[in-house]
Amino acid sequence: MRDSHTQTSSTSAEAVPTSALAEAAPGHAPDVDPAPTAGHPAPVLWPLHLGAFLATFMFSVSNVAIPAVQADIGASDATSALIVGLFSAAFASGLILCGRIGDRFGRRRLFMIGTGALVITSIAVGLAPDPLFLLVARATQGSAAAVMMPQILASFQHSLSGAARLKAISLFGAFSGVGTVGGQVLGGGLISLFGQTWGWRAAFLSCAIAAAAAYLGSLRLTESRSTDPAPLDALGAILLGVSMMCLVIGLALGPVTGWLPLPATLLAACAAALTAFALWQNRAEAAGRDPLIPPQVVRIPAAWIGMLMAFVFFAGFGTFLYNFALTSQTGHGDPAAVSGLTLGLFAAAFLITSLLVPRAVGRLGGPGTMVLGTTLQAISLLGVAWASATAPATEWNLWFQLPGVVLGAAQALQFGPLVGTVVGAVPDRVAGLSGGLIATMQQAGIAVGVALLGALFHVFTLSLGHDNAFAVACLVQVGLCLAFGTGALALLRLGSRR
Repeated sequence: MRDSHTQTSSTSAEAVPTSALAEAAPGHAPDVDPAPTAGHPAPVLWPLHLGAFLATFMFSVSNVAIPAVQADIGASDATSALIVGLFSAAFASGLILCGRIGDRFGRRRLFMIGTGALVITSIAVGLAPDPLFLLVARATQGSAAAVMMPQILASFQHSLSGAARLKAISLFGAFSGVGTVGGQVLGGGLISLFGQTWGWRAAFLSCAIAAAAAYLGSLRLTESRSTDPAPLDALGAILLGVSMMCLVIGLALGPVTGWLPLPATLLAACAAALTAFALWQNRAEAAGRDPLIPPQVVRIPAAWIGMLMAFVFFAGFGTFLYNFALTSQTGHGDPAAVSGLTLGLFAAAFLITSLLVPRAVGRLGGPGTMVLGTTLQAISLLGVAWASATAPATEWNLWFQLPGVVLGAAQALQFGPLVGTVVGAVPDRVAGLSGGLIATMQQAGIAVGVALLGALFHVFTLSLGHDNAFAVACLVQVGLCLAFGTGALALLRLGSRR
């Protein structure tokens, strides 16, 4: 099926080495994207990249802002967990549905609705007078982000092909990763600059400024939609939304309130809703209807392996930044700004390497680049663990820099090709599914990683102290590198058999 646009697109082997697998998906009919000419100018992409930055920035800035929020408006530990958890839950629960809505009604239109809503909700968060108002505002902010986010990769998939698509996906990875670190750097800086009362508010209000810029920029985007959109699967959307909501909120509350009774009940409800969702999707497909997440797409090896790898990657990425912030601020007593700036070279390495990912993929292929990335990540984590365990407390931030730079570069080599793998496996007719799948795995991975590995880190701090506990947590994360590498090798073998 083709999308309507002044330009067309393809799932190109040049763009994603595993993308030939996507052509085996039923209903996939790739388009051909002409090179930019006077009649076909290169599409405007910067608003989409800014949206990718904003989505991760809004999540990250809340982590560094929590102590100031507690001091200013008296938020309890449980409320503080929900400030992060409700955003993530609303975000994750709407991603897949909003991607499919974009396929039907227009991706530019949904992107504009999402960024416009983010302007309003970010102002509401920044001006919240009490914890209850803040929780409602954060939930609506997450819903607005869910409307915006899946349109980004769907637009790339539709309007670009070949090297142009690979470059756009690499930049998507760069802006997403830098947004995560930028939330800690910029958020910490604003809190230090304006103090506890207005610092955290300024951090959230900065999201409104970025959203406004993305909205204005989106006026220059070209509209695209599927000419044969799949019907919306209302029951599937409800079941998936309930499962993600229960998962994220349950994992957010468990470590601070105890796992019984509410968090355990929510996790049980998540399992039940996911089971019902899977049964409904298979039943809908067997009956000839269009499910929310077509099982035939999930069964494509590049798709399901890529989704699992995304979950593993973000479980480690989110947990590392969470543990780092606690070690720096709680363990060493660093101000939020210093904690964020310590990650400056890490973020720079991630950004620069992301820009070089297309060259690496051209030489090594997507899976080969991910194998290199996860190998370097394992080595750098060992370096961070050694530095954390042996560095004097006054020099800890300095000792972190060398392995931290390698770590940032390694994660960029993993993330960019991973996004390309999933995008290449999703048929163009349901292009909105690609961004939704990746972002859903992102939120689920971060929630599970922080809840489980973060809890393990807290246990270690009681007996080992923050520095040694952080070292042990990095060693545990090497195991996630092995899992990610196993997936990359599986993709490499799939490519070699074709």
